[in-house]
Amino acid sequence: MAPQPRDQRFVRVSVAGLVTVISLALTALGEDSPGKVSFSRDIQPLLARRCFVCHGPSDQKAGLALHTRTAATANADSGNRAIVPGQSAASHLLLRVLSTDKELRMPLEAPALSKQEIAILRKWIDEGAVYSRHWAFVAPKRPATPTKGDPGLSPIDHFITDRLQRAGLQPAPEAERHTLIRRLSIDLLGLLPSRKQIDRFLEDRSEDAYGKLVDELLTSDHFGERWGRHWLDLARYADSFGYERDDVRPNAWRYRDWVINSINSNQPYDRFIIEQLAGDLLPAATIDQRIATGLHRMNIKNNESGINREDYRNRETVDRVNTTATSVLGITLGCVQCHSHKYDPITLKEFYQVYSFFNNVEEHDIDIKGTPADQARHQQARATFDAHSKRLKSRKATLATMKKHRDLSHWQASLKNDLKAVAGKLQPLDVAKPLRESLARPAADLSAGQREIVSSFWKTLSARSDDTDKAIAQLSVQKRHLPRPYIMTLREKPKNRQATHLLLRGDFKQKGEQVAASTPAVFPALKPRQKNADRLDLARWMVRRDNPLAARVAVNHFWKHLFGAPIVSTVDDFGSQGQPPTHPRLLDWLAVELMDSGWDRKHVVKTILMSATYRQSSRQSPRLLTIDPDNRLLARQSRFRVEAEIVRDLFLDAGGLIHHQVGGPTIHPQAPAATRDLAYKYKTRWIVSNRPQRYRRGMYIHFKRTNPYPSLVMFDGPESNICQATRTRSNTPLQALVTLNDPVFFECAQALGRDLALAKGHRKTRIRRVGERTISRPFTRQETRVLESLFVAEHNWYREHASEAIRMIGEYPAPDTDHGTTAAWIAVARAILNLDEFVTRE
Repeated sequence: MAPQPRDQRFVRVSVAGLVTVISLALTALGEDSPGKVSFSRDIQPLLARRCFVCHGPSDQKAGLALHTRTAATANADSGNRAIVPGQSAASHLLLRVLSTDKELRMPLEAPALSKQEIAILRKWIDEGAVYSRHWAFVAPKRPATPTKGDPGLSPIDHFITDRLQRAGLQPAPEAERHTLIRRLSIDLLGLLPSRKQIDRFLEDRSEDAYGKLVDELLTSDHFGERWGRHWLDLARYADSFGYERDDVRPNAWRYRDWVINSINSNQPYDRFIIEQLAGDLLPAATIDQRIATGLHRMNIKNNESGINREDYRNRETVDRVNTTATSVLGITLGCVQCHSHKYDPITLKEFYQVYSFFNNVEEHDIDIKGTPADQARHQQARATFDAHSKRLKSRKATLATMKKHRDLSHWQASLKNDLKAVAGKLQPLDVAKPLRESLARPAADLSAGQREIVSSFWKTLSARSDDTDKAIAQLSVQKRHLPRPYIMTLREKPKNRQATHLLLRGDFKQKGEQVAASTPAVFPALKPRQKNADRLDLARWMVRRDNPLAARVAVNHFWKHLFGAPIVSTVDDFGSQGQPPTHPRLLDWLAVELMDSGWDRKHVVKTILMSATYRQSSRQSPRLLTIDPDNRLLARQSRFRVEAEIVRDLFLDAGGLIHHQVGGPTIHPQAPAATRDLAYKYKTRWIVSNRPQRYRRGMYIHFKRTNPYPSLVMFDGPESNICQATRTRSNTPLQALVTLNDPVFFECAQALGRDLALAKGHRKTRIRRVGERTISRPFTRQETRVLESLFVAEHNWYREHASEAIRMIGEYPAPDTDHGTTAAWIAVARAILNLDEFVTRE
């Protein structure tokens, strides 16, 4: 553990908790027409939330169903009509929700509708009770851009300001330049801007200075790392299989690198999806296109013996269906494997029609030559494995021989002088002097005490033999995972193909009607190339222009990464149970812009970045906090703590330790010793990577599902067992303890402190400059005075405690600088790196 601070003068500032629920008036405020009620935006979510449990697709109590207009306007069992279009006063639905009689008021045994909900319901009925298709199931069309406001604004800004004006708000002014460059660098690269980049941007007063900076960052190879990690959350990426054994997946990183390279090369988004779902089915599929199918090799997989293989094959197939639906279409299909969707028009049969696309795939590993580095890694690992195997086998043979000659006479000659330890990875046999003397005597000459010593020895020897057998068994498991160069792919079964059936209640043993591969009827019809549709047909169908979801879901994710919150807050559920978009016309405009640009990810990202909306200040005001506490209307930019991997990356970057190699096998950085053996059964052999590999970015850390890297967990790292569309963002005191004391974070403070000790100039000058290195701005005079006072206090203390200064410095002494001075600068660096501003994206 790193040396403890002597006081708590510097602690991270906590971010005030955000209000979690927006008032109904704000969420219901639509863009289509402020005075008209929208069924899909206002009414359908209300009915689904408050009525469908008893009067929806799966249950129609009292003969009443409200999920279709025909059913809702028909006579119920009572003979009354729940909804009479145009006549709210005659509609029994409204009469029942208004009733004060507990036996009559609807919904029963649930809170009554609010006055505002009732008002919206009444207005909708009076307007004709029109049932429109759910907005997400209608293909987007480019909407007209609002014409009010500054004509120099971008279409994005017009949509945002139009909504703000109707809420009585104005957009915030543009952020300061040092904030903009730090925001851009973190959003696009996940790294700090360099001093050179900051100076160049601040000095460039040309009109296109900002645009040039955006272009520079978008062409960086680190863009693919930053945005690739976003996709890997959806892909449930990990470097192990999961379940009890949680064996290593030594070549999973090749899929991760494919994602990075695809994004860096600006591969069209539609092609990005097609290759992952069906790269193996493309004509003359390349190795890269086959690697892309690794998306569906990232699922958890049970490799244990004794399991029902068909059961787990079915689970993996269901997971592939759900991951595809969530990541590309933004809809939830999990419940449909057991029954038709209660709220969305997707049936049980349709689920298994989609399931059929994946029902005859098989996992296929393809050996490749690999790079010279790949081959060298394999040869080195193989040599280490062979040597270890040889030692264990020698140990086992020696133990067997010792047990065979239990008359002891066989050992007399060798044991009189010494009993050498048996070579091997396990602990050597430690034979104490009394035991050596007892083993060297003939059995007949042993005393009672010596016989007891010898008896205990043989029992221990038997246990050691068992340990050796276990080690050999585990070694056989590890042999399967030597890093030979191969790629993990999917392919269609060439033979023994099986028919797809409905699985009643999702049970693989209860087969129902046979079905063929197809897509849900609520979407545009599939157009297969041949009689029997395959995954390539499915993939192409998903990214067709008339598919209402793929483009919307993609730009919703882009928006989330650049504003901290998406336009549709339920990013994994665009269905009727999800939240409506805060800016539906903007969402459709962005979706069409993506398709019209040839599915150009970087084009859409740049379009958003160039908007005045993105460049706003993130400063809060009391009025905004009251009207729009969650900043859903975007009267300002968002301020939030960066993700787990980026926290570590920023520390390494500020400390000057980060190694910028892009791609390649996983790394094992320093980790707290107590966490290395937490794996449930098969221990993680966590051998710390050599420098500079251990200082690579957080996305390259070996991710073991049952024992993930501790600091990633502490900062809400990815949940790799499922397709994760959004991460939580917590704020706890433990996070500050980690950044203060975790070996990696403390080492970064040591490195930064050493640089401060070696820097030229007065203390004030050094402190102001380190502000530019860490928070992309010079510290203010007041901040500088506080940090200088800290330095003086720490320097005085360390001058009197030389041993503590040496502990504080560790491997980072500053040449020609006394230890007390260096230790004091490290204390200052430690405080700076633990400021809330350092790990916060403004």
